[in-house]
Amino acid sequence: MKLSERLFKTSEKLWKSYLDHPFVKGIAEGTLDLDKFRFYMIQDYRYLLEYSKVFAFGIIKSSREDIMRRFAVMVKETLDGEMEIHKKYMARLGITDKEVQETKTALLNQSYTSYMLDVANKGDALDVLVAVLSCAWSYQYIGEHHVKIPGALENETFGEWIDGYSCESYRANTQDIIDLVDELGENISEERAKYLEQVFVNCGRYEYGFWDMAYNKEM
Repeated sequence: MKLSERLFKTSEKLWKSYLDHPFVKGIAEGTLDLDKFRFYMIQDYRYLLEYSKVFAFGIIKSSREDIMRRFAVMVKETLDGEMEIHKKYMARLGITDKEVQETKTALLNQSYTSYMLDVANKGDALDVLVAVLSCAWSYQYIGEHHVKIPGALENETFGEWIDGYSCESYRANTQDIIDLVDELGENISEERAKYLEQVFVNCGRYEYGFWDMAYNKEM
């Protein structure tokens, strides 16, 4: 079994529970309170800035030039790709750069990104990839679920969010992380695999906590 398959199995039940979370479900149904979504957008934007730094650790931790380049692309795709979705939404929601800069990072958000950065700092390129994969892959999981719901993609408020995380380019970026996880994770020890499974599960738990944080607007 590939490492990515092992990781998915550890979190499949948890990911399914995301789909029933009122924040995630509200996006699918188009019923989510805009004030909650606004809170989420600011916090997720701040999250992505730190998330990009985790990818940057992959460059530091790699010795192969080809892998360094792949991590560099991941940084760029996050800063210039995924964050563009947020910038468009923030403009529509009246969120200014000043507001983003002056808003404090919520405690759960800070804890989550600090955990990923700690894993990346202590580990190697594979640790970096596993730390970021739960976020990237679970968002695709949600996007691919939501796009099948009649009318969800056409929703004028949340349709673009759903499309952003289910579109071909996003899926390709996620697949690149998965492929590299499987490449670097081939023939690792059972002890190492179990550690990486725990990292993946922990990040998945943080993801659920992020949805809770956003829905309840918890600072």
